[in-house]
Amino acid sequence: MQSSSNNSLKHIAIIMDGNGRWACHRGHRRIFGHIRGARRAKEIVQICSEMEIPFLSLFAFSTENACRPKEEVKFLIKLFEKILVEQGSFLKALNARLHLLGDITFFSEKVRDCLSTLVSQSRGNTGLNLILALNYGGRQEIVQGMKKVMEEVQNGKISPKTIDENFIHQLFPSSVFPPPDLIIRTGGETRLSNFYLWSAAYSEIHFTKTLWPDFSKAHFTQAVQEFFTKERKFGSITKHSRIKHSRP
Repeated sequence: MQSSSNNSLKHIAIIMDGNGRWACHRGHRRIFGHIRGARRAKEIVQICSEMEIPFLSLFAFSTENACRPKEEVKFLIKLFEKILVEQGSFLKALNARLHLLGDITFFSEKVRDCLSTLVSQSRGNTGLNLILALNYGGRQEIVQGMKKVMEEVQNGKISPKTIDENFIHQLFPSSVFPPPDLIIRTGGETRLSNFYLWSAAYSEIHFTKTLWPDFSKAHFTQAVQEFFTKERKFGSITKHSRIKHSRP
């Protein structure tokens, strides 16, 4: 898929919203929606692999999700346990490498062990880089970065005068990945909800009312096609948008 405006699509990030509502609309418990949402996530991972997208981030569990009803959080953790056990062969088949973003100490020992194993086993894979954001929050990432800055200054390792955007960016765990070119949010909400707050400064954002379990390949392709219609100027202007002034 070619871009008419020289866009490069290296990193897609998805806020997978609407699982609970999808289930409630059908008379099911919210947890049923999470099961269907997990299936959809697997399908989108495979599609991205086939499209040769280098990086895909899935916002699977935010720091705010931990405040949901205990029964739902407990089920989500159990669902993670079940799903992760089955993903080794899936990642291998796609030649995909798993990365983690967030504080996974929140999760059970079984989940942490499964995640560590998958990261280790997939380290040599050279296809899609799949980033799972688990117990992740953009504000928390920024706070952690600021604490590191203060420590560096207090220890005399750096001068405040040397601090710039690039220096701060390198302190964030997410800095090892390219900033998201395209962020997709399903479920009808039109906000980032604490996702990639720093890195999303110039991301294109696609909002859709489609609930995550219903987000099909056609919906995904539409979002990608829309991205390639954008003219990304990153705060600058193009030669086509410059105002021409006549001579006095």
